[in-house]
Amino acid sequence: MYNNIYKYKYILYLKFIRYRIYYINNANDILHIINNISFFYKDLTSDKLTQILTDCFNLYPLNERELQKLSIIQQMHDLELGIKNYVSFMIWISCIQSINETSNNLLLK
Repeated sequence: MYNNIYKYKYILYLKFIRYRIYYINNANDILHIINNISFFYKDLTSDKLTQILTDCFNLYPLNERELQKLSIIQQMHDLELGIKNYVSFMIWISCIQSINETSNNLLLK
């Protein structure tokens, strides 16, 4: 029973993250989302962050416009050395991973 409650809470949290991702306009918005995730997951690593974001995108896929927006933000901060580069890269790599997992699942069916 506890496991089901945990899964339900996790899915609700992913929906909340997805809602916030919908309204991303710049790298600072992404930073706020990552800070929120790190608040709830004290032992957050890059692997765990990528897994959480990928789970979010697998459950609640991005549309083309959102992908374009995230791609542009990532390209704007690609050559920088700092937190904006890191957060934009993490969300972008999670998008790519989600797309790869989705296409692999479609090929297996």
